[in-house]
Amino acid sequence: MQKINWFLTLILLFSASNLWAQNVLFSGTVSEKNSGEPLVGASVYFNGTTLGAVTDKNGEFFIRSMKSGTYEVVVSCVGYHRVKEQITLSGSETKFDCELEKSASTLGEVVVTGTGTPHHLKSAPVQTELIDKKLIDRIAPADFNDLMLAVSPSVDFNPGVMGPFMQLNGLGNDYILVMIDGKRTYGDIGGQSDLNRINPANVEQIEVVKGASSALYGSEAIAGVINIITKKANNKIKLVNNSRVGSYGNLIQHNSLDLNFGRLSSSTSFDRKTTDGWQLSKYELDDDDLVETDAMAQNPSTDYTINQKLLYNLSQQLSVYVQGSKYQRDVERPLSVGKYGYYYDDFSYSAGAEYLLGKENRLTLDWNSDQFNYYYKYNQESGDFVAGDKAKQTEQLRQSLNLKGIFKLTDNHQLSVGGEYVNEELESEGRLLGTSADAYTLAFYAQDEMKFFENLSLVAGARYVNHKEFGNAFSPKVSALYKLKDFNFRGTYARGFKAPTLKELYYHYERRGSLYLGNSDLDPQTSNYYALSAEYIINRFSFSVTAYQNDVNDLIDYKTVETSEEDAANGVKSTRQHYNIAKAGTKGIDFLFNANLGAGFSFGGGYSYIDAQNKTDNIRLEGVAQNYGNIRLGYVHDWKKYQLTANLNGRFQDDKFYDDEYGNAKGYNLWNLTTIHRLKTKGAFDFELSAGVDNIFDYVDDSPYGSHYGTISPGRTYFVALQIAFNK
Repeated sequence: MQKINWFLTLILLFSASNLWAQNVLFSGTVSEKNSGEPLVGASVYFNGTTLGAVTDKNGEFFIRSMKSGTYEVVVSCVGYHRVKEQITLSGSETKFDCELEKSASTLGEVVVTGTGTPHHLKSAPVQTELIDKKLIDRIAPADFNDLMLAVSPSVDFNPGVMGPFMQLNGLGNDYILVMIDGKRTYGDIGGQSDLNRINPANVEQIEVVKGASSALYGSEAIAGVINIITKKANNKIKLVNNSRVGSYGNLIQHNSLDLNFGRLSSSTSFDRKTTDGWQLSKYELDDDDLVETDAMAQNPSTDYTINQKLLYNLSQQLSVYVQGSKYQRDVERPLSVGKYGYYYDDFSYSAGAEYLLGKENRLTLDWNSDQFNYYYKYNQESGDFVAGDKAKQTEQLRQSLNLKGIFKLTDNHQLSVGGEYVNEELESEGRLLGTSADAYTLAFYAQDEMKFFENLSLVAGARYVNHKEFGNAFSPKVSALYKLKDFNFRGTYARGFKAPTLKELYYHYERRGSLYLGNSDLDPQTSNYYALSAEYIINRFSFSVTAYQNDVNDLIDYKTVETSEEDAANGVKSTRQHYNIAKAGTKGIDFLFNANLGAGFSFGGGYSYIDAQNKTDNIRLEGVAQNYGNIRLGYVHDWKKYQLTANLNGRFQDDKFYDDEYGNAKGYNLWNLTTIHRLKTKGAFDFELSAGVDNIFDYVDDSPYGSHYGTISPGRTYFVALQIAFNK
């Protein structure tokens, strides 16, 4: 409570001298240059201030509480060239009408994740893979996993009983920093981030930066960073209901209410997801025998997520926000399989402030607290428990404070500096040597962005880390961009650092006769990442090819150790313990392309080759295939009051390696077809109907339960979704 009071007091002191004298209304319209049609959702904001708006159904916008004076106004919209113009505000109202010209690609979009500062995608010095709103809408995915599999060949998910485990270029979820609006997600299932809380219906865009990013983001960012940017409250009133129903009792609902009253904006969302689950095989392996089972590859589950954010502009330079979210996930298991299922809940809350020092300089302060709990939820009587009782297994707590400053020293020179304090706690009775463990990290970082010539940009940064258990570490990063006509060439070297998690150090648990142990003697993991890329951009076509190598020292994995006599007497068949692989790493090539073919057709996709090696034991890293790919064909056509969007998407990959008695996971290729039907109305309501077929060719891996799976798709499935939106 003292930390909260201190933080709020700091915000109040920060804002006390910045109350404003507002008296000008800035309003106007944004339309398409050739057709004159109003553009919905175009962003209009004043550079160097916290004030902006988004156009409504009629292409109109309103920005209130502006001081008189001259400003630089910026107007942008997905799929259109951005416009900047000097505007002088005077009197009680100033009007401004703007026309935007269509862009053949998304390369003019703004990304922030690679450097922590805004850059156009085509001129970002750190290579960034952008998944924009248009592509997300065309895919119409059921969840975050389906979305990433459809659009990025570098991303994969290993199915698990407790949920899917993500990989990026061959390294697992615990080496990937997953952020929502620039804030890292926290809490894990089976050691991996719980990604079920992410609903694509609430996502504006996703930015993927591959390779070590510890210099800017600290631990966990050895494989890369995925930043999920959610939709913002910019309309005066926006109310959305999106309901999707599909095979196997799948029901996904997204409900949101956005309110904007000039200085104050509010975003509220409620998401719900349920499934009845399914089996791939009615048999499982019991030693060398096949026995019938009720166990399911996908267990029945229900998820809820509630999120609330309030943003208040105290002045044209200062804004503050508070945000809280509540997440619950209930995973059931058949009575014959286990006496309990799995139950998770997470409560996070944060607050922060942003202060603009002129057009280009800013200070940000963010405080975040996250509490993630994991329970057994009993489905029958067992010992002292009855059906419906929950028994807490672990509680994970994380608090962080981050102060950052961005300063534009000259037109070609920008400096970012900051500091971060993080404290983590793990509590568990019966799964730790004691009842709790904790660790803190104190870090300072700096990043310099320089543009030497019109065609050459350089970013250099470093982070100093002091960890409670592992002392000091230093993580530098250097990236360069060279532009040659229609080509972009990028190069990166980065050093990564990742301390062992509290679970890896101290946690132990038993599952299906196997005992998994932590190891307090683990060393921290470090990496050296090298990448070279070439990108070609011309009119309606773009492609990029990237060669990379990510050498990881002391990578943490499990190895089989001798089972003690006491554990064997209690039914433990095997024991695995965390250890450091002295030398490991991945290397490969990523290829991405997109083409606008004309007449409403588009074609895109990519291919990723990954060589993931345990160099110490001279074997492949487990759970990684070598070849991954995506292909997608899209079509969009507009009639007077109706728009049709169709998308055919294919995903293929080969066998995943496993060094155990179950053998490799089978390769697969899956094809999905989605159609979206939008009704154009002049009123306040928008209607959108989606329908599709997943796994068109009905592929099912019917290996016995407990085998390694490449995919747990149940076969051909169908879905239909309806979105109703009210805008004002």
